[in-house]
Amino acid sequence: MAKAKGTILLGIVKYLRKHRDAALRALPPELHHYLSEKIFLSAWYPEEDLIRLIRARLRLHEGPEDEVLEAMGRMTVQGHAEGVYAHLLEGGGRGAASEALWSSQHDTGTLAVTRESPTTSRLDLVGYAHPSREMCRIVQAYVAETLRLSGMAEVSAEKLSCAARGQAHCAWRFTWIRPVDPPQ
Repeated sequence: MAKAKGTILLGIVKYLRKHRDAALRALPPELHHYLSEKIFLSAWYPEEDLIRLIRARLRLHEGPEDEVLEAMGRMTVQGHAEGVYAHLLEGGGRGAASEALWSSQHDTGTLAVTRESPTTSRLDLVGYAHPSREMCRIVQAYVAETLRLSGMAEVSAEKLSCAARGQAHCAWRFTWIRPVDPPQ
């Protein structure tokens, strides 16, 4: 069974707890325990539960789902930049940081970042056990925000392939306007 770290679940669970009555209606009964049990940041939880918690969170929000998912990705990386994973985001090692962050938070899937040019990188996520439209949007926003926090401007993402749509794996191309290594 695929697992995700508590650090990933925490923000979603906090939101659901803040809206407890609506969350009880949105969550299947077998997930109600997340509304009262302590979430341990270093513990592993079922990845399937993460996806179901995300979907419950989406049911509580009015407006475009993609905006909520992107906000979740941005907020997650911002929390990591200020918390337990801050050391991975320091120093500008964007590719290495994304790879290390993925493997520290998910026990399936290999994330690889390939620099294609001074202003372009490709990200491939292979072997992830629970691909979904929701996770794709969150991962895309997470990586874009990681780039933005490391000093890149006007970051954009292009989805190249998607395992949730039946393709072999998920892949994105990220571009920005400032080169990674400015000319000296």
